[in-house]
Amino acid sequence: MKTNPPIKLSDLIAAVNAEVLTERKERDITGCYISDMLSDVLACAQPGVLWLTIQAHRNVVSCAATKDIGAVLITCRRKPAPEIVAEAGENDVILLSTPLTTYEVAGKLWEAGLR
Repeated sequence: MKTNPPIKLSDLIAAVNAEVLTERKERDITGCYISDMLSDVLACAQPGVLWLTIQAHRNVVSCAATKDIGAVLITCRRKPAPEIVAEAGENDVILLSTPLTTYEVAGKLWEAGLR
């Protein structure tokens, strides 16, 4: 199985013009996982990936912390409430938001080299 080198989170943020909602930290992102089903993410996502979802509730933070997700990118102009952003910061979960659709973001991430 071929593995691709990690990509800096800051490069991916720039590629999709994402807004950083929590304290910005640099991380290496090892891949991408796209799902709106938390059970699917818990079962299949690998640590260190960028998770794309339209979900913006507190269970996203719990799921991301449990799986050691590299960052969560919430698509389609959705943003979590301030208390959820604060909870993410307390749990070392990076939350991002973009007005782009999940499909548009996936294409831009592929063009940026994220596999």
